[in-house]
Amino acid sequence: MRPPLFFCDNLHTSARSRWRCVMPATHDRVIAALELREPDRVPTMDMMVEYSNVNEILGQPNPPVAWFFTNDTSRKAMDLALRHIPGNGAFLSDLAMDFFAYDRTRAAVKLGYDSAWVQHAPVGRFDDSRNLHDIFGRGFQVTFDGRGSIGTPMYVGGSITGPDDWKTLDKRDMFLLPDKNRRAYSRIVRKFRDDIFIFGSFCGGLFEITWQCMGFEPFIVATRRQKPLLKKMIKFYTDLHCVVLEAMAEAGLPGAIYSDDLAYRSGPMLNTKLLEELYGEGYRRLTETAHRLGMKIVIHSCGNVYDLLGWFADSGFDGVHALEPTAGVELAKAKEMIGDRLCLLGNVDVTHILVDASKMEVLEAVRSSIEAAGKGGGYIVAPTNSHPGMSVQRLRWMIEAVYKYGRYPLFT
Repeated sequence: MRPPLFFCDNLHTSARSRWRCVMPATHDRVIAALELREPDRVPTMDMMVEYSNVNEILGQPNPPVAWFFTNDTSRKAMDLALRHIPGNGAFLSDLAMDFFAYDRTRAAVKLGYDSAWVQHAPVGRFDDSRNLHDIFGRGFQVTFDGRGSIGTPMYVGGSITGPDDWKTLDKRDMFLLPDKNRRAYSRIVRKFRDDIFIFGSFCGGLFEITWQCMGFEPFIVATRRQKPLLKKMIKFYTDLHCVVLEAMAEAGLPGAIYSDDLAYRSGPMLNTKLLEELYGEGYRRLTETAHRLGMKIVIHSCGNVYDLLGWFADSGFDGVHALEPTAGVELAKAKEMIGDRLCLLGNVDVTHILVDASKMEVLEAVRSSIEAAGKGGGYIVAPTNSHPGMSVQRLRWMIEAVYKYGRYPLFT
């Protein structure tokens, strides 16, 4: 297996002689922050999943995708075609994911980010023009972003009700994920490795997949009555995620973001004791696998994660994202709680600051975040999440603010 291009210190001398060791400024900056050291400047990270914004940055028109899905004639034609295309048009869905992952990386480079969270998740399968499912047994509705592009699908339910459903779930497409990720990320790395630090991304976290393929209430019942089934599923998905990490490393990715929403605005969705019982071993296997491969690994979770920060650090993650201010997370408090063990990423609001705020508001929000978490290193400026209303202009202002306020030594 080819080692990551940017971590040659992890290789034996003979391996270093075979592979070119490259450490562009963007990578050195991001790695320093992830290792809780002061870089030359606070790094930035992109996490854009809105194709409309990607097209705007790249100067491309938005194709009329929403019209195609909603016009009666074209919608009926699509429904008819899907009934006759093998695999619910899986090849076309996967191809679209390949192009999107590439374009969003290209857009992040053009906008001037130091790093990008690049998701490549070829897991969706269209049932018809309004509904789709994924290879894990989750159902979704098609959504649109208001500008003519497909938005993040809306979760509607799961299909696993017990051991028999899990046993009969067709898992063949899951076994193809590592190679699909390796091929897509290899293409991206070949083109952009000298321009930006690329975080590969998973196709759903262990917690999200296990509860969403059941539905939350049946999942909660299963935590009391069907723990052997849950543990079997979690073990399977942990193995799959570890192999995907191997594929990412082989493609040359220097880092990965493990996304698993674990909290509401009020706090964790499960108590930490149960989370550790069910997912602790899997989380540690993921981080140990990433570090063995020479990769950095960050966990993303929406919600108020104060009670989970210590567990994230104990599990071996290098950093934590999103640190949502709208969920009551104060960056200075998170820095005080865990800043000596985890790099903090995010905290830039996507409900107002990056949507419709004035330039002065954007600059001040970023300045405040840097002041709260940037001292001594260990902070990366990023939006807290994706959002269809995010403004490209305000993303530019966010990056401008980092150049203005984020150079070390800070505020001198």
